[in-house]
Amino acid sequence: MPSALRSPESSVADVVYMISDMLFSSKLREAAKATGVSVQAAREPQAWAAAAGEAKLAIVDLRMPAALAALDALGAATPPQSLRTVGFIDHERTDVMDQARAKGCTDVMAKGQFANALPKLLASLTS
Repeated sequence: MPSALRSPESSVADVVYMISDMLFSSKLREAAKATGVSVQAAREPQAWAAAAGEAKLAIVDLRMPAALAALDALGAATPPQSLRTVGFIDHERTDVMDQARAKGCTDVMAKGQFANALPKLLASLTS
């Protein structure tokens, strides 16, 4: 299936993301295109959680003020351990990393680690 950026009205995407940084959004879309994975953006916690319920992977930029609320919304909408979630943030923000893990975020990474892991993360969805 060719990669596509999905609109909220279209079918379920493989990856749902809530990222404020345009550079990281662009990196995600390019990596998705290269691996044949479909992606969908969400701007609000409830929309992200609702869309993530049927996705294979949910990604959240933990630098966003609403990121922890998004993880709360996801936890209320999705059974634990049924969805892989990846959050990323500046490496020195260990307080937010710990909060994200406590809210059920599967993988919490520093920004650089996330950027390096992204192609492999997306490729794992197609195997």
